[in-house]
Formats: sequence, C-alpha cells, structure tokens
Amino acid sequence: MDSFNKHIFQAGDLAVLYDRRSREYMIHLQESDQFESHIGNLKHSEIIGNPEGSWLPTTTGHLLLAFKPTRFQYALNMPRVATIVYPKDLGSITTYSNIFPGAKVVEAGSGSGSLTITLSEMVGENGHVDSYDIRQDMSLAAKSNLQKYNPDYSNVSFHIGDVSEAIPHHNVDSLILDLPEPWNVVDSAAQCLKLGGTLLSFLPNISQVSDLVEKIKKHPEFSLTSTIEIMERSWDISGRTMRPSHRMIAHTGFITTTRKCVPRPKRS
Repeated sequence: MDSFNKHIFQAGDLAVLYDRRSREYMIHLQESDQFESHIGNLKHSEIIGNPEGSWLPTTTGHLLLAFKPTRFQYALNMPRVATIVYPKDLGSITTYSNIFPGAKVVEAGSGSGSLTITLSEMVGENGHVDSYDIRQDMSLAAKSNLQKYNPDYSNVSFHIGDVSEAIPHHNVDSLILDLPEPWNVVDSAAQCLKLGGTLLSFLPNISQVSDLVEKIKKHPEFSLTSTIEIMERSWDISGRTMRPSHRMIAHTGFITTTRKCVPRPKRS
C-alpha cells in the first residue's frame, strides 16, 4: 500500500470519531455496520474510502472528525482485562529500559497489551519480544489487542508462565516487569540479561519499590539502580488566557531500573 492509500479508510480498519466536544469513539469499520449515538448515526460505508481527517455528518447533521487511532488512542480505548500501562508511562518505560530496533526483550505481565504493542513497534522486524503472563485470559487479551492494532505482527511470542521460577532466554537486552512481587524475579533476571542489559520494574506502591530495591542492592550483578515517577498535566490555551488544567494524570506507578554488571569484587 502506498503512503497515500494507507491514510484512506478501508473496511477492517479502526477509526476514531471525534464530536464537537472532542469526545472519542473508536470503531471497527465494516461495510454493513453503522455508528450509533445520541448525536445521530453514521454508516461505516460513508467513512470507508475517505481520507483521515475527514468531517462526516451524522443523520442529525452533527459533524464527526475521523482519524485512524494513534498508539496512544488505541491503548486508552482498546478492550482490557487489567489496568493498562498509560501512555505517559509507556514512553518513559521504553526509554529507560533502552529499547531499540533489533532488541531482544522479555516482558512479564502481558496484561491487556498496551506495553506489548509499543515494544513490538520499537524493536522492529529484527527484534523480538517474549511476553509472559500467569493468566491465560490476560495473555489472550494482549494477543488479541496486538492483532487488532497490527494484524501483520511477527515479532512477539506470548507465553503462559511464571518468570520468578525461570526465564528460558539468554542475552536479553531488556527485561520489563509489571508484576506485584518483582523482587522474586531478580535472580532469574541476572541469568537472562546480557551484561549491560536493563531490568525495569513498574510498580504502583512505594512499599513495593522499597522491597525491590533492597533485593537488588544485595545482588552482586546489578548496579546503577534508580526510581522515578512521571506526572502529566495539560494546559488550556485560549488567546491570552493560559492556565494549567484543573485535572492531571498524576500517580500511576513508579519506574525502577537497574543494569546488569560484572559481579562486584568482595572487599578484602
């Protein structure tokens, strides 16, 4: 598909419709379906064939603005079994865990797949992501969400398993944990990561972070441990009036990272 045609809506595509108040409605385009709402209906066939950014009238005359979903929008609107990793944290997680094209990544805690989708895009066709979860329903949900976002993906393998018992991979560039007790994985992490590889954990509670950091500090093959928290606040801009929004996305979780190193020499 050339660069122009990929921006034309086709049957089977996902579309995000915006009303005049910028409320979002994500739909899966099918020739025989229609979007129904309090502001009127819109046949999918009237969206298909139009380019992104088109304004389309409903049966009551309201205009809807149509775009294909960004990864940000898809993560917020996709079906979920568990709480997703929010977009404000996805960028920091992939940056601090040093994800790059061609990287070999293990993810533990597939959840609903928002992080898996981001990792798949970032490692590219020459990289690979092995995504683990102990619950089959979560693993299947993550796989389904990835397939809907990118039906042609080939760089992610989904597994049912407990990484605290063993991680059957070696020379891994990055290990990312979205688990309630990541301290149980530290020993396995040291075995699977390459030298210089990054272990990253995403946790909601600071008490969990404390337990993890204490475990890492006692392990001779990890160093440069740090913890951060990301806040996001939007601003309202209208002419000369500029003020921060009354609402913000504050705490969602703590990001803790550490690097695998040669074992620390013991003091004589």
